[in-house]
Amino acid sequence: GLAGLPDAMIESGLSPLNRHAAGLPAGLLARALGLGGGATTLDAACASSLYAIKLACEELRAGRADAVLTGGVSRPSCQFTQMGFSQLHAVSPTGVCRPFDAAADGLVVGEGAGMFVLKRLEDAVTQEDHIHGVIRGIGLANDIGGSLLAPDMEGQLRAMRAAYLEAGWQPDEIDLVECHGTGTPTGDRVEFKSLETLWNGLSGPAGRCVMGSVKSNVGHLLTGAGAAGMTKVLMALKHGELPPTAGFQKAAPDWGMEHSPFRVETAARPWERRAPDRPRRAAVSAFGFGGTDAHVLVEEWLPAQGKPAERGSPAVESESIAIVGIDAHFGPLEGKKEFQEAVLRGTSASRPRPATRHPLETGDGRWRNGAYLGNRNIAVGRFRISPKELPEILPQQLVMLETVDGALADALGKKGEAVRWGVFTGIGLDYNSTNFALRWRMEPDTDTWPIKPSPGLLESLREAASPPLNAERTVGALGGIVASRIAREFHIGGPSHTFSSEENSGLRALEAARRALQRGEIDLGIAGAVDMAGDLRHLWAVDRSRPYSKTGTSVPFDVSADGPMPGEGAVAVILKRLSDARRDGDRIYAIVRGFGTATSVDPEVPASRPDNKAARQALERAYADARVAPSTVSLIEVSASGNPAEDALEAAVLTGFFRSPQASAPAAFDAAGPRCALGSVKTVIGHTGCAAGLASVAKAAICL
Repeated sequence: GLAGLPDAMIESGLSPLNRHAAGLPAGLLARALGLGGGATTLDAACASSLYAIKLACEELRAGRADAVLTGGVSRPSCQFTQMGFSQLHAVSPTGVCRPFDAAADGLVVGEGAGMFVLKRLEDAVTQEDHIHGVIRGIGLANDIGGSLLAPDMEGQLRAMRAAYLEAGWQPDEIDLVECHGTGTPTGDRVEFKSLETLWNGLSGPAGRCVMGSVKSNVGHLLTGAGAAGMTKVLMALKHGELPPTAGFQKAAPDWGMEHSPFRVETAARPWERRAPDRPRRAAVSAFGFGGTDAHVLVEEWLPAQGKPAERGSPAVESESIAIVGIDAHFGPLEGKKEFQEAVLRGTSASRPRPATRHPLETGDGRWRNGAYLGNRNIAVGRFRISPKELPEILPQQLVMLETVDGALADALGKKGEAVRWGVFTGIGLDYNSTNFALRWRMEPDTDTWPIKPSPGLLESLREAASPPLNAERTVGALGGIVASRIAREFHIGGPSHTFSSEENSGLRALEAARRALQRGEIDLGIAGAVDMAGDLRHLWAVDRSRPYSKTGTSVPFDVSADGPMPGEGAVAVILKRLSDARRDGDRIYAIVRGFGTATSVDPEVPASRPDNKAARQALERAYADARVAPSTVSLIEVSASGNPAEDALEAAVLTGFFRSPQASAPAAFDAAGPRCALGSVKTVIGHTGCAAGLASVAKAAICL
């Protein structure tokens, strides 16, 4: 067992599924409700809910879904948020959230969830749904200035202007702005000034638009904050009332709010329409740690408006997307050159686990060898990270940062202004972000120990578990910061956030980058994935449902296969529209033609196991998206890891899909023998968790 403890003791009160805390919630929800169109979670810090709504809208507009369940949830560790945010001087010492008030002194953390069912308006009308509101415009951006914690007006304004441009509205056409408004004096002031700048030059009386924040009622829901704000606005539209902001008495005198277009209500007031046939209109903002910005425009639906106007997709999602840069760091393979040599030669990257990889040891020989990362040696000055902060950053963030740096260097063509770039990264739970909980639990847990340690020994044990929480470590433990740190390093102004969908996390990032390029929202996309899957806690949890190889090797489809070997690391690819790549003189590794995803809805299939029906659907959707015949494919980079049951299922799905039922249509596999090669990067780098899917793409692109 782990650290010499019996498995029964470790498993008491625990579930291996907790390993998938980042990506599993969406999957469980989809399975429970029978939603087969795919599922993923994302982290854009406090803007996560509105980012999720944006992606849901795009799935509907493109016709890939007919209804989408989207929203946000937040149930953080109370101890972490209180202690960590106190280190950031963000928590209200009085325990009261007073957005925009002169006495505001910080935020109050809240918990909860808000979910929405989205449909195309014409479908909702035809199907006689109750329509709570209509989304008319969404703008996303990332701050270029400021810091990971300090908001910046420029990024907020870009997000807001993008939303109004899409909706075709002017800012003064709305009556209510549901602000991010956390109750922190600096953040609220920056947001107020951003709104003032947005409305600059628009004539009208002072105080004509209400601004408020639901955080005065329910606290700051962090990743669920945007969902709370959206719910408030939809309820305001339903009841025809302009809601008050709790705790507000007067704004700071130096804001000049009394001369601005805005006012904060202290009591609910009737929300009169500007004209009987004109719908009420509102805006919702969410601005997160790391500089993530989102702004959504919503209006009420008036049945008297008649048939909804047809709204086409904002861009034709058909242009081919090129991979123009690649880098990878897996185990001892440092950089694209070493990764390329290993995959083309079929050389395993397995090595003994470095002694410094984890403070605990295990007697299980299966985990002794694998494609484990070593210590990261980042020179001071290589990145825009202070020497004080550098040692406090989680390895997950550093590995992803240096891999993206290498991929950008590998992209040889002109890159254009970074304000038009986007960052999309796939991640899983990094156990190091939970080490603080182990430190905090250790002292009360000693009451159950057979021998109570001395104060000196206890303190040394706590230090071994984790150093004390400080501001730098608090920021470093936030999942979305993986993408935000990249955006801040390279002055990237487009949407930047993470995805968690287990092994498909990196592929979700790739898809998001591709779609954003096709819609014309960005000019360069960075898709990456990272997983510190060599953590012994991860290995133990995964082994409970998908046992690792007893021999420490990965040999997919072989008669000797008995599981995968452990692997960890990061991969990144740089994407451009094919026409832009040709214009800019890029080296083009490959072209991304299609993408397909599906979610298992079979209750008989365990959540930890693949489903042959869902796998078949994903293949069908990918080839339909690419508009190519299966018979034209000559290389398949398979998921196969060496787990006999899973490999057999995948082989059956591939054989069934690529064997044409019509004799007149050639198949990739037929009586004449195979015409398509199978490969698996896991034979080289092992199973790398959330980075596995994108690692396969990188290998295939190099092979091409």
